[in-house]
Amino acid sequence: MTISEPVSQQPKVQHQSNGHEVKDEKNAYVEVPEQGNAMEKPLNPWQKFSKKMFRMEMLLVWTVIGVVCGISLGAGLYSLKLSRTAIALIGYPGELMIRALQELILPLMVFALMSGVFALRATKTGSGKVTRWALTYYILSMFIAIIIGIACVFTINPGKSRPFENPGSSASCAAENTAAVQDANDTASKTTVDSLLDLGRDLIPTNIVGAAAEPNYLGVMVFAVTFAVFLVKIGERAEPLMKGIEICNDVVIKIIFLVILITPIGIASWIATTILKACSITHLLKSLGLFVVTVLTSIAIHFFIALPLTLLVLSRTNPFKAFKSWLPAFAMALGTSSSAATMPVSMECGIRHGCNPAIVNFVLPLGTNINRDGTALYEAIAVIFIVQAHGESLSVGQVIVIVIVATLAAIGTASIPHGGLVTLITALQATGNAKYLADLSLLYAVDWILGMFRTICNVWGDACATVVVNSWLIKYGKDVEVSALENPEDAKLEEGTLAQKESLVHGARHAD
Repeated sequence: MTISEPVSQQPKVQHQSNGHEVKDEKNAYVEVPEQGNAMEKPLNPWQKFSKKMFRMEMLLVWTVIGVVCGISLGAGLYSLKLSRTAIALIGYPGELMIRALQELILPLMVFALMSGVFALRATKTGSGKVTRWALTYYILSMFIAIIIGIACVFTINPGKSRPFENPGSSASCAAENTAAVQDANDTASKTTVDSLLDLGRDLIPTNIVGAAAEPNYLGVMVFAVTFAVFLVKIGERAEPLMKGIEICNDVVIKIIFLVILITPIGIASWIATTILKACSITHLLKSLGLFVVTVLTSIAIHFFIALPLTLLVLSRTNPFKAFKSWLPAFAMALGTSSSAATMPVSMECGIRHGCNPAIVNFVLPLGTNINRDGTALYEAIAVIFIVQAHGESLSVGQVIVIVIVATLAAIGTASIPHGGLVTLITALQATGNAKYLADLSLLYAVDWILGMFRTICNVWGDACATVVVNSWLIKYGKDVEVSALENPEDAKLEEGTLAQKESLVHGARHAD
């Protein structure tokens, strides 16, 4: 690496050592060129292969390979009727992966939600108002998406064939599921009033440590958000603690990245075990096909009906014109399955549509990180599908919990790869169905296909938010300093906000 200053202005170096920093005459450190590495040792074929293939960017490819291997192994061994011990050994790597994720979910949810609240610290400019407008729309659109998903999954009932508790299967297979189903149905048989009262009790636990141990994630989430809000209100005195929590959030995310690296092996193990435990593989495939239909139907309703209606009602904008403007972004999203990779194209579409460039540059990156319409919808359907596949039913309170947890968890896990997996685990645990975590592996056989459509839905949600916020800026944003959105540092935005925004952008492309 060479020094970027002109030669005439460079300080004289007292001593040079290849590849090291040395002190100049002013006792300041400068970098000097490396002279000993001119002839680097060429990489052998294995090193070239590992450097290219064992990267985070290749995680999706390896996950798909893991899915194929898991399906092949499970289908190949299904007719052998393996013993419980053999099936347990095959599923052991997947079990360890899930246990590691379960261990990290609680700190992730707490630190991520608190860091998200800290990112909304008020500024001296009007950018705080634009942020609140965008967040309001994003949460509203995710809530609508989840409601649509829940309505479709109860209407289509993709798990009605009960592949894990089929009457025509062997007695031993059905017996393994009977006790768990009976316990769950006893819980679901509560009256609507009892379910709502239990929901209120979960929101306000008597002991926050006990709530974390149960686990009552709903109570923990409420406490985390409330605690963060009052930390922000305290102001400057709380800054060291807020900085520490944001650092903890970064650390937890890095640990989860490490766990996610073993996803291909864990997913292969997991899927094989799920197939081997299925009472009827025919019913299993039928249920999976109906699940895909349910997800695609829900996405289509949200994409073509719900989001255009929000544009029409909230901004008086012609949704067909906006849809046409963002067509290049939809094509990009379909090909990449990544909101972040699509973001540059989406930003260009927003500017061509006529939105204020400052709003485009501010709202779209924010949406890329926290808006998960398609993902939240998918996760609500997935949790209910797993419960249906075991012949269970959910109480009204449990359905409300799914709505709340799917919304908050979709935001909180936006910056990690396979964030949807973490959210699904959280939702199953929050509804008291943690015993069926292994069955989530079944969904990975079709997840890569559904991911493309979830991404398009997310991108369209970001586009609608940009148009809506832009219209609100014109109507109600006379006090907003647009220059603050274009250059946050000159407007003296909080460093925590910028740091979190940068970290989220780097991780967002893994989250769809």
